[in-house]
Amino acid sequence: MQRPEFHAFLIRCRLCAIVISFLFIHSNIFAQKHTETLFIDSYTSESGLRQSMVSQILQDSRGLLWMVTGDGLHCFDGREFRVFRMPYNGIYSNADNMMRKIIETEPGIFVISTASSFLRFDVFAGKFDLISRKPSVYHHLLDVLIGNKPLVWVYNKGLSVAGDSLQSLILNPVGRTIPEDFVPVQALPWGRDSFIVMGNHGILIAGTSGNASLYTCNYKWIDAEGCTAMATDRTGNIYIAKGTSLCLLREDSALVSIADLGMRINQDLKIDHQGRFWFSDIATKQHYRLSGNKLAAVEFVEIAGKYYDTIKPSVKHIFEDKMHNLWFGTDGNGLLRYNPDKVIFGKYALGFTRCLEALNGQIFAGTFNKGLWKLSDDLSRAERVNPALFGNNAYILDLKSDDKGRLWVATRNGLYVINSDGRCVFTYPANPTTASFLDPAENMVLLQCDASLFRFRADPVPSLAGESISNSVNSLLYYAGKQWVGTPLGLFIKPHNTDKNMNIPYKNDSAVLQHEIYQLLPLKDEVWAATGNGISVFSAEGKLINPYSSLTSLTDEVIYAILPDNSGRVWFSGINGIGCITNDRQRIVRFTMRNNLQSLEFNHNAALKGPEGRIYFGGINGINGIDPSQVKTEKELPRIHLFNLYVSDTIFSKGIPPDGISLSLSRDAAHLHGSVYTSGYGDASDQGFSFLLEGYEKEWNTPAASPAFAYRNLPPGEYRLLVRYTDPFRTTGTPIPLLTVKVVPAFWQTLWFAALLTIAIIAITVFIVKKVQHFRYINRIKALEQEHAIEKERLRISKDMHDEVGASLTRISILSEIAKSRQQEPDKTQKVIEQISEIAGDVVDELSEIIWAMNPKNDSLDSFAAYIRRYASTYLEATETLVSYNFPDPVAPLPMSAELRRNLFLTVKEAIHNVAKHADAKNLTITLQTDQKKLIIIIRDDGKGFSEELLPGTGNGLGNMNRRMEDCGGTFRISSGKGNGTEIIMTVGL
Repeated sequence: MQRPEFHAFLIRCRLCAIVISFLFIHSNIFAQKHTETLFIDSYTSESGLRQSMVSQILQDSRGLLWMVTGDGLHCFDGREFRVFRMPYNGIYSNADNMMRKIIETEPGIFVISTASSFLRFDVFAGKFDLISRKPSVYHHLLDVLIGNKPLVWVYNKGLSVAGDSLQSLILNPVGRTIPEDFVPVQALPWGRDSFIVMGNHGILIAGTSGNASLYTCNYKWIDAEGCTAMATDRTGNIYIAKGTSLCLLREDSALVSIADLGMRINQDLKIDHQGRFWFSDIATKQHYRLSGNKLAAVEFVEIAGKYYDTIKPSVKHIFEDKMHNLWFGTDGNGLLRYNPDKVIFGKYALGFTRCLEALNGQIFAGTFNKGLWKLSDDLSRAERVNPALFGNNAYILDLKSDDKGRLWVATRNGLYVINSDGRCVFTYPANPTTASFLDPAENMVLLQCDASLFRFRADPVPSLAGESISNSVNSLLYYAGKQWVGTPLGLFIKPHNTDKNMNIPYKNDSAVLQHEIYQLLPLKDEVWAATGNGISVFSAEGKLINPYSSLTSLTDEVIYAILPDNSGRVWFSGINGIGCITNDRQRIVRFTMRNNLQSLEFNHNAALKGPEGRIYFGGINGINGIDPSQVKTEKELPRIHLFNLYVSDTIFSKGIPPDGISLSLSRDAAHLHGSVYTSGYGDASDQGFSFLLEGYEKEWNTPAASPAFAYRNLPPGEYRLLVRYTDPFRTTGTPIPLLTVKVVPAFWQTLWFAALLTIAIIAITVFIVKKVQHFRYINRIKALEQEHAIEKERLRISKDMHDEVGASLTRISILSEIAKSRQQEPDKTQKVIEQISEIAGDVVDELSEIIWAMNPKNDSLDSFAAYIRRYASTYLEATETLVSYNFPDPVAPLPMSAELRRNLFLTVKEAIHNVAKHADAKNLTITLQTDQKKLIIIIRDDGKGFSEELLPGTGNGLGNMNRRMEDCGGTFRISSGKGNGTEIIMTVGL
């Protein structure tokens, strides 16, 4: 056999195998037909669509969703629509906004067909350009690119390529020619250089390979009446709907029927990434999904709070985005979205569901006054069990199955055991308020009823083994050699007792956790407790560890049940819905009414893990179930891009901002705000966006559902805006840079200004150095003058000695002579002697003051303070005035000149003298405050005071005090008022 023939033989064998497999798969389609509900989100004119007819949907190269409608081009970020319309300005017409098809020819460039024209649209500029228009002539855009230019069809030109203008294709037939009345319906690329055009009478297969001109094609025509739709799968296989058959187009151009659908479908045929076919019946407009050999009629349902809204749309286009969401463009119902990854719980409305149990592959649910129910594992079917026994007046408290296929039912009317057909085989009379089955032990069933513990033998004929008094117990666990008892009063742990049928005593003061315990669950050397205050985790030794920070978000929340799935995740229910804790225990995913929950309130003791791994929770309005294996909490995160941007409160672009923007802002209008979008298109309320402006912010802001950011009055500098995305499963992605921005500084903040300032500083420094040298010369002169001043001080002291002490001694001499002359008059002589004594005492004080002032050892603040304290205490000792001191402890030994000490002391002395002589004060406070540069002395008394209007003429004392303070470079301030005492504040530099 020659090589080409052998190659052809292999191709035929492979095609035969494909056809046989499809025939086998699809042979029993209608035997498998059923109805399936798709929970969708709808977007209509109320959401921002200008027109409820969406003709086609497209996701561009950056993941943004676009759609053409009967009134303009729309883009959608998952929350809001932006609309782009042709302006009516005499050049364009309203018909140009009746858009039908769209294709992206290169990143950011679209070609759009309208009722009578072809348009080009620049995404970044938000601008339309006209390629071609012919009024009243149908323009059809096809999903094929030839040299990055779209294939189009116009009535009077035939198949053409839309570049800057329309250029007709030159078609060379290989065999039969195209019928004259051929009108294309759809086109798809086929392989690398070929494309297929399906029309009203058949199929055109054309290729550009081997032709000298890009616009010259060889084609093959295939007669095929009744073709209505065409689609391609991920591997490149092309399927065509012909009549009521679904056909595969083989490589040899033959059409092979793989299934008879029993209906003619319209051209909205779509094959998703899983190989499932989606289409609508032309006659009934009913939508269907074909998956393998199962044909399902699709019912579109939107969740509106606790209610359903069923939508019956006329689907015009189906699109699958990069994250596998399915979008349906409709005629009249706007845009519909189906997210296959959205967690939708199965639900059955039973009413108040009190308990759950699995038996023989079915789910049993006990209710409050609505009987006992048996449900299929997917909750699609339900039937009542023995309604005569469990009627609408039966409150079923708990359920338990045994190894003999029987169901134990605890009710407020007693205990019943029923077999697989619902017939009662055992009863025990009781009227408990509460009841729950505890951990069974070797053919035993333990039933806690109020304060009693019943032990039943699960023999072929059940019987009561014993009854004992017991505290109320919600959950009982034997684990790691310990008995764990969960009660309404808390958790109690004691050593393991091998006899599980004994009483379960505990003391109220021995609880290791003092919250009501609803359920206990052992998990990998840990014990998890569902409590009235969240979830607590214990080590196998019984110590509270709580090692997972994510669980703190459940604090103060009542958790009724915790169940593990087969993937290691933990599911829980409570009074705020259902949640899932991821494998790494770092994230908690919450589910709400948007996930088809019966309500947000679930019940204690109404949780179950089924035999196939499904998980069920009972609540106040029924039961919810989920197959955890279908919940993918780990997913690839989508990219994020700018959706709109405003710079200095002005829109940056009329279109969609491009990536990698660099901005330069004036400091007078350094404002920035906008929003982002993600190609994931998850539920908007469940997503999170956080932003960080590097160089301006130090930490990321908290993730929020809003994708908007805003910064105003940015300071000069260079910044980079980053965004981080958190998906509905609380997975946070890596930071993505959005743009860079530079805020231009003022001229005084620029480099050239800094250079000029540096030069100026250098010049000033030189000037200052010269001035310093000059000041040093001046200071030398002052030092010499200081030495001269010392001499003057000595002369002053000598003068003081002469004037004050000498004058006093002269008075003593005169008074002595007077005393001698009055020896015969004792009374007068005594008065003179007292005067002599007083003057002598003053002389001693004046000498002491002079000596103190002369001693250089006293040239410090601490010495001055001590002297003031001693002088004031001595001086006021004979008066009724109490003196107190508010001095630092200790007083700093700061240096003071002799002149400064003398002037300050004389001023203080005069003030104390005035208090003793004039104030009639009971209390006197002397305050000393200081730092390294300044000394403040405050003298305050509570005496009779005087009017400040009398200050100018109150005598020489105050004037002398003020003059002394001025002499030493300080300030003097006095304030007083009649009956308000007097305050003197002296301030001087050190």
